[in-house]
Amino acid sequence: MENNLSIKDLENLSGIKAHTIRVWEKRYNFIQPQRTATNIRFYLNNDLKKLLNVTALMNSGMKISKAAMLETNKLNEAIENLQKTDLDTFEKLLVNDLIIATLNCDIIMFEKHYSDYHKKYGFESTVENILYPLLTRIGLLWTVNKMNISQEHFSSQLIKQKLFAAINEIPIKTSTTKFLLFLPEKQYHEIGLLYAHYLIRKSGVQSVYLGSSVPLSDVKICSEKIKPTHILCSFTIPLAKDKMSLYLRKTSNLFKDNNVLVHNASIDKLTKRSYPYLSFLSTIEDLKKILLRSIDFESMEGLKLQCKDS
Repeated sequence: MENNLSIKDLENLSGIKAHTIRVWEKRYNFIQPQRTATNIRFYLNNDLKKLLNVTALMNSGMKISKAAMLETNKLNEAIENLQKTDLDTFEKLLVNDLIIATLNCDIIMFEKHYSDYHKKYGFESTVENILYPLLTRIGLLWTVNKMNISQEHFSSQLIKQKLFAAINEIPIKTSTTKFLLFLPEKQYHEIGLLYAHYLIRKSGVQSVYLGSSVPLSDVKICSEKIKPTHILCSFTIPLAKDKMSLYLRKTSNLFKDNNVLVHNASIDKLTKRSYPYLSFLSTIEDLKKILLRSIDFESMEGLKLQCKDS
Protein backbone atom coordinates (compact mmCIF):
# COMPACT_ATOMS: atom_id res chain seq x y z
CA MET A 1 0.00 0.00 0.00
CA GLU A 2 1.40 3.37 -1.00
CA ASN A 3 0.92 6.65 0.84
CA ASN A 4 0.52 8.57 -2.42
CA LEU A 5 -2.95 10.08 -2.79
CA SER A 6 -5.18 9.95 -5.85
CA ILE A 7 -7.48 12.80 -6.81
CA LYS A 8 -10.37 10.68 -5.55
CA ASP A 9 -8.67 10.57 -2.14
CA LEU A 10 -8.44 14.36 -2.17
CA GLU A 11 -12.14 14.51 -3.01
CA ASN A 12 -13.07 12.16 -0.15
CA LEU A 13 -10.97 14.02 2.41
CA SER A 14 -11.75 17.60 1.40
CA GLY A 15 -15.31 17.36 0.12
CA ILE A 16 -14.25 19.11 -3.10
CA LYS A 17 -15.20 17.25 -6.28
CA ALA A 18 -12.35 15.82 -8.34
CA HIS A 19 -13.47 17.80 -11.40
CA THR A 20 -13.32 21.04 -9.38
CA ILE A 21 -9.84 20.21 -8.07
CA ARG A 22 -8.61 19.69 -11.65
CA VAL A 23 -10.10 23.03 -12.70
CA TRP A 24 -8.34 24.77 -9.79
CA GLU A 25 -5.06 23.08 -10.72
CA LYS A 26 -5.20 24.48 -14.25
CA ARG A 27 -6.58 27.89 -13.33
CA TYR A 28 -4.58 28.70 -10.17
CA ASN A 29 -1.69 26.22 -10.22
CA PHE A 30 -1.90 25.95 -6.41
CA ILE A 31 -1.27 22.19 -6.30
CA GLN A 32 0.30 20.07 -9.01
CA PRO A 33 0.21 16.27 -9.18
CA GLN A 34 3.33 14.16 -9.40
CA ARG A 35 3.55 11.29 -11.87
CA THR A 36 4.75 7.74 -11.51
CA ALA A 37 7.10 6.05 -13.95
CA THR A 38 3.98 4.79 -15.75
CA ASN A 39 2.55 8.34 -15.92
CA ILE A 40 -0.14 7.86 -13.26
CA ARG A 41 -1.02 11.09 -11.41
CA PHE A 42 -0.65 11.21 -7.62
CA TYR A 43 -0.51 13.78 -4.83
CA LEU A 44 1.53 14.16 -1.66
CA ASN A 45 0.44 14.83 1.93
CA ASN A 46 1.52 18.47 1.57
CA ASP A 47 -0.87 18.83 -1.37
CA LEU A 48 -3.67 17.48 0.81
CA LYS A 49 -2.83 19.91 3.60
CA LYS A 50 -2.80 22.88 1.21
CA LEU A 51 -6.14 21.84 -0.31
CA LEU A 52 -7.68 21.48 3.16
CA ASN A 53 -6.41 24.91 4.19
CA VAL A 54 -7.69 26.57 1.03
CA THR A 55 -11.06 24.84 1.54
CA ALA A 56 -11.20 26.16 5.11
CA LEU A 57 -10.61 29.73 3.90
CA MET A 58 -13.31 29.33 1.26
CA ASN A 59 -15.76 28.05 3.88
CA SER A 60 -15.03 31.18 5.91
CA GLY A 61 -16.00 33.40 2.96
CA MET A 62 -12.77 33.93 1.01
CA LYS A 63 -13.03 33.48 -2.76
CA ILE A 64 -11.10 30.61 -4.33
CA SER A 65 -9.38 33.08 -6.66
CA LYS A 66 -7.78 34.72 -3.64
CA ALA A 67 -7.24 31.68 -1.36
CA ALA A 68 -5.59 29.56 -4.05
CA MET A 69 -3.14 32.30 -5.00
CA LEU A 70 -1.81 32.91 -1.48
CA GLU A 71 1.87 32.16 -0.97
CA THR A 72 2.64 29.56 1.68
CA ASN A 73 3.49 32.03 4.45
CA LYS A 74 0.39 34.14 3.69
CA LEU A 75 -1.78 31.02 3.58
CA ASN A 76 -0.47 29.91 6.96
CA GLU A 77 -1.04 33.38 8.39
CA ALA A 78 -4.63 33.43 7.12
CA ILE A 79 -5.26 30.01 8.65
CA GLU A 80 -3.82 31.11 12.01
CA ASN A 81 -6.08 34.17 12.04
CA LEU A 82 -9.08 32.01 11.17
CA GLN A 83 -8.29 29.62 14.02
CA LYS A 84 -8.34 32.49 16.50
CA THR A 85 -11.81 33.70 15.52
CA ASP A 86 -13.78 30.55 14.61
CA LEU A 87 -13.69 27.59 17.02
CA ASP A 88 -15.54 25.22 14.69
CA THR A 89 -13.10 25.91 11.87
CA PHE A 90 -10.19 25.68 14.30
CA GLU A 91 -11.30 22.20 15.35
CA LYS A 92 -11.72 21.03 11.76
CA LEU A 93 -8.26 22.33 10.87
CA LEU A 94 -6.79 20.63 13.92
CA VAL A 95 -8.28 17.31 12.81
CA ASN A 96 -6.73 17.93 9.39
CA ASP A 97 -3.32 18.44 11.03
CA LEU A 98 -3.73 15.25 13.05
CA ILE A 99 -4.59 13.35 9.86
CA ILE A 100 -1.35 14.58 8.30
CA ALA A 101 0.55 13.63 11.46
CA THR A 102 -0.99 10.14 11.28
CA LEU A 103 -0.13 9.68 7.61
CA ASN A 104 3.46 10.65 8.41
CA CYS A 105 3.54 8.80 11.77
CA ASP A 106 4.82 12.09 13.19
CA ILE A 107 4.47 11.76 16.96
CA ILE A 108 5.91 15.22 17.70
CA MET A 109 3.36 16.92 15.44
CA PHE A 110 0.53 14.77 16.82
CA GLU A 111 1.41 15.48 20.47
CA LYS A 112 1.84 19.21 19.87
CA HIS A 113 -1.58 19.66 18.29
CA TYR A 114 -3.23 17.43 20.87
CA SER A 115 -1.58 19.20 23.82
CA ASP A 116 -2.37 22.70 22.57
CA TYR A 117 -6.09 21.94 22.36
CA HIS A 118 -6.18 19.83 25.53
CA LYS A 119 -4.62 22.56 27.66
CA LYS A 120 -7.18 25.10 26.50
CA TYR A 121 -10.40 23.07 26.32
CA GLY A 122 -9.90 20.03 28.58
CA PHE A 123 -9.89 16.29 28.09
CA GLU A 124 -13.56 15.63 27.36
CA SER A 125 -13.82 18.34 24.70
CA THR A 126 -10.63 17.00 23.14
CA VAL A 127 -12.05 13.47 22.92
CA GLU A 128 -15.48 14.47 21.63
CA ASN A 129 -14.57 17.37 19.33
CA ILE A 130 -11.15 16.28 18.07
CA LEU A 131 -10.36 12.60 18.60
CA TYR A 132 -13.74 11.17 17.61
CA PRO A 133 -13.80 13.14 14.31
CA LEU A 134 -10.18 12.10 13.76
CA LEU A 135 -11.09 8.42 14.11
CA THR A 136 -13.96 8.90 11.67
CA ARG A 137 -11.61 10.43 9.11
CA ILE A 138 -9.08 7.66 9.68
CA GLY A 139 -11.85 5.18 8.93
CA LEU A 140 -12.48 6.99 5.66
CA LEU A 141 -8.81 6.79 4.73
CA TRP A 142 -8.90 3.08 5.50
CA THR A 143 -11.85 2.53 3.14
CA VAL A 144 -10.05 4.26 0.27
CA ASN A 145 -6.99 2.12 1.00
CA LYS A 146 -4.73 5.07 1.82
CA MET A 147 -3.84 4.20 5.40
CA ASN A 148 -2.04 1.03 6.36
CA ILE A 149 -2.35 -0.81 9.66
CA SER A 150 0.77 0.78 11.15
CA GLN A 151 -0.60 4.28 10.56
CA GLU A 152 -4.03 3.38 11.99
CA HIS A 153 -2.35 1.83 15.04
CA PHE A 154 -0.13 4.89 15.40
CA SER A 155 -3.12 7.09 16.19
CA SER A 156 -5.30 4.55 17.98
CA GLN A 157 -2.52 3.54 20.38
CA LEU A 158 -1.73 7.17 21.19
CA ILE A 159 -5.40 7.83 21.88
CA LYS A 160 -5.73 4.73 24.07
CA GLN A 161 -2.66 5.77 26.05
CA LYS A 162 -4.28 9.13 26.76
CA LEU A 163 -7.54 7.49 27.80
CA PHE A 164 -5.79 5.07 30.17
CA ALA A 165 -3.77 7.93 31.66
CA ALA A 166 -6.93 9.98 32.26
CA ILE A 167 -8.74 6.97 33.78
CA ASN A 168 -5.85 6.18 36.12
CA GLU A 169 -5.92 9.72 37.50
CA ILE A 170 -9.45 9.17 38.84
CA PRO A 171 -9.59 7.59 42.31
CA ILE A 172 -11.77 4.48 42.63
CA LYS A 173 -14.77 5.06 44.88
CA THR A 174 -17.31 2.70 46.40
CA SER A 175 -20.84 3.28 45.16
CA THR A 176 -24.23 1.62 45.18
CA THR A 177 -24.31 1.89 41.38
CA LYS A 178 -21.82 -0.37 39.60
CA PHE A 179 -21.08 -0.67 35.88
CA LEU A 180 -19.57 -3.64 34.07
CA LEU A 181 -18.21 -2.84 30.58
CA PHE A 182 -17.16 -5.17 27.77
CA LEU A 183 -16.94 -5.63 24.00
CA PRO A 184 -18.47 -8.81 22.52
CA GLU A 185 -16.35 -11.51 20.95
CA LYS A 186 -14.46 -10.48 17.79
CA GLN A 187 -15.01 -6.80 18.63
CA TYR A 188 -11.64 -5.16 19.24
CA HIS A 189 -11.90 -1.37 18.78
CA GLU A 190 -12.21 -0.27 22.38
CA ILE A 191 -11.62 3.49 22.30
CA GLY A 192 -15.31 4.38 22.59
CA LEU A 193 -15.84 1.97 25.48
CA LEU A 194 -12.72 3.25 27.23
CA TYR A 195 -14.14 6.75 27.07
CA ALA A 196 -17.39 5.47 28.56
CA HIS A 197 -15.31 3.88 31.35
CA TYR A 198 -13.65 7.26 31.94
CA LEU A 199 -16.98 9.10 32.13
CA ILE A 200 -18.42 6.55 34.54
CA ARG A 201 -15.41 6.69 36.83
CA LYS A 202 -15.37 10.48 36.71
CA SER A 203 -19.03 10.61 37.75
CA GLY A 204 -18.07 8.88 41.01
CA VAL A 205 -19.58 5.52 40.07
CA GLN A 206 -17.74 2.20 40.22
CA SER A 207 -16.80 0.79 36.82
CA VAL A 208 -15.22 -2.56 35.97
CA TYR A 209 -13.72 -2.70 32.47
CA LEU A 210 -13.27 -6.15 30.92
CA GLY A 211 -12.01 -4.97 27.53
CA SER A 212 -12.43 -6.43 24.04
CA SER A 213 -13.70 -9.76 22.70
CA VAL A 214 -15.21 -11.16 25.91
CA PRO A 215 -17.51 -14.22 25.73
CA LEU A 216 -20.95 -13.73 27.30
CA SER A 217 -20.40 -16.74 29.55
CA ASP A 218 -17.34 -15.06 31.08
CA VAL A 219 -19.19 -11.78 31.51
CA LYS A 220 -21.87 -13.74 33.40
CA ILE A 221 -19.30 -15.22 35.77
CA CYS A 222 -17.82 -11.80 36.48
CA SER A 223 -21.25 -10.24 36.99
CA GLU A 224 -22.16 -12.88 39.58
CA LYS A 225 -19.09 -11.90 41.58
CA ILE A 226 -19.34 -8.09 41.47
CA LYS A 227 -23.15 -7.82 41.11
CA PRO A 228 -23.28 -4.74 38.81
CA THR A 229 -26.40 -2.61 38.58
CA HIS A 230 -25.59 -1.83 34.92
CA ILE A 231 -23.88 -3.87 32.20
CA LEU A 232 -22.68 -1.94 29.15
CA CYS A 233 -22.00 -3.82 25.93
CA SER A 234 -20.82 -1.95 22.84
CA PHE A 235 -20.53 -2.99 19.19
CA THR A 236 -17.87 -1.24 17.13
CA ILE A 237 -18.75 -3.33 14.06
CA PRO A 238 -22.49 -4.12 14.03
CA LEU A 239 -23.43 -7.73 13.31
CA ALA A 240 -25.73 -8.97 10.57
CA LYS A 241 -29.39 -8.74 11.58
CA ASP A 242 -29.84 -12.46 12.36
CA LYS A 243 -26.60 -12.69 14.33
CA MET A 244 -27.39 -9.51 16.24
CA SER A 245 -30.84 -10.82 17.15
CA LEU A 246 -29.34 -14.08 18.40
CA TYR A 247 -26.75 -12.25 20.48
CA LEU A 248 -29.32 -9.92 22.01
CA ARG A 249 -31.59 -12.84 22.83
CA LYS A 250 -28.76 -14.63 24.65
CA THR A 251 -27.82 -11.44 26.47
CA SER A 252 -31.41 -10.79 27.53
CA ASN A 253 -31.78 -14.32 28.89
CA LEU A 254 -28.50 -14.23 30.81
CA PHE A 255 -28.91 -10.84 32.47
CA LYS A 256 -32.59 -10.47 33.36
CA ASP A 257 -31.67 -9.14 36.81
CA ASN A 258 -29.36 -6.42 35.48
CA ASN A 259 -29.91 -3.17 33.63
CA VAL A 260 -28.18 -4.07 30.37
CA LEU A 261 -27.21 -1.21 28.07
CA VAL A 262 -26.36 -2.01 24.46
CA HIS A 263 -24.59 0.54 22.29
CA ASN A 264 -24.62 0.57 18.48
CA ALA A 265 -26.86 -2.47 18.03
CA SER A 266 -28.02 -1.40 14.52
CA ILE A 267 -31.58 -2.71 14.81
CA ASP A 268 -34.88 -0.94 14.23
CA LYS A 269 -37.24 0.34 16.92
CA LEU A 270 -39.68 -2.51 16.44
CA THR A 271 -36.98 -5.12 16.98
CA LYS A 272 -35.76 -3.34 20.10
CA ARG A 273 -39.17 -3.84 21.70
CA SER A 274 -38.56 -7.59 21.54
CA TYR A 275 -35.92 -7.26 24.27
CA PRO A 276 -37.62 -5.78 27.37
CA TYR A 277 -34.58 -6.42 29.56
CA LEU A 278 -32.25 -4.41 27.34
CA SER A 279 -31.82 -0.64 26.89
CA PHE A 280 -30.27 0.72 23.69
CA LEU A 281 -27.82 3.63 23.48
CA SER A 282 -27.11 5.56 20.31
CA THR A 283 -24.69 8.27 21.47
CA ILE A 284 -22.44 9.17 24.37
CA GLU A 285 -25.13 11.66 25.43
CA ASP A 286 -27.45 8.74 26.19
CA LEU A 287 -24.87 7.39 28.63
CA LYS A 288 -24.37 10.82 30.21
CA LYS A 289 -28.11 11.04 30.95
CA ILE A 290 -27.99 7.66 32.69
CA LEU A 291 -24.98 8.78 34.71
CA LEU A 292 -26.80 11.94 35.81
CA ARG A 293 -29.63 9.78 37.14
CA SER A 294 -27.08 7.53 38.86
CA ILE A 295 -25.42 10.53 40.51
CA ASP A 296 -28.82 11.71 41.78
CA PHE A 297 -29.47 8.22 43.14
CA GLU A 298 -26.08 8.10 44.87
CA SER A 299 -26.77 11.50 46.43
CA MET A 300 -30.10 10.30 47.79
CA GLU A 301 -28.48 7.16 49.20
CA GLY A 302 -25.83 9.31 50.86
CA LEU A 303 -28.48 11.48 52.48
CA LYS A 304 -30.29 8.39 53.77
CA LEU A 305 -27.08 7.15 55.40
CA GLN A 306 -26.42 10.52 57.00
CA CYS A 307 -29.97 10.61 58.42
CA LYS A 308 -29.59 7.07 59.70
CA ASP A 309 -26.24 7.84 61.39
CA SER A 310 -27.62 10.97 63.02
